[in-house]
Amino acid sequence: MSDHHPDSKAPDTLGVSPGHTVPSPHRPFAPVPSDLLWVPDHDDGSGWADVDWASAAAGSRYHYRHGAPWAEADAARPSFYRVVTRLESETLRPHENSYIVSRGRLADLLAEVALAGGAEVLWHVEACPSPPAESRAGEHGDA
Repeated sequence: MSDHHPDSKAPDTLGVSPGHTVPSPHRPFAPVPSDLLWVPDHDDGSGWADVDWASAAAGSRYHYRHGAPWAEADAARPSFYRVVTRLESETLRPHENSYIVSRGRLADLLAEVALAGGAEVLWHVEACPSPPAESRAGEHGDA
């Protein structure tokens, strides 16, 4: 999959709107327009801001902070996560499913369930320090 957007200035940036780009995670310090920058509340680069986009969290606030470089931050995450979904409909008894997934596949699984899960919805996500052998998690070499 390519990060190229027709209006982007470079193939390694994600297009936002014509004339505006956001750096890809693999090149986080590419130039960005000044209207995408803000002054943090605290000298350490952290603070709180209003959720100002269409979201289930609209009206609340989110916390932001500077993050470590990608490789360092990724290595600090748990190797595996347990993603619990809830399946319930007029024809199905309430049921919970637990998926054990590597950190490298977490975002893809969450997107898959959110976009195509139908009656199966995300319930919660937690670290899974010791995946059960029955899950076969990690057999794909992507832990």
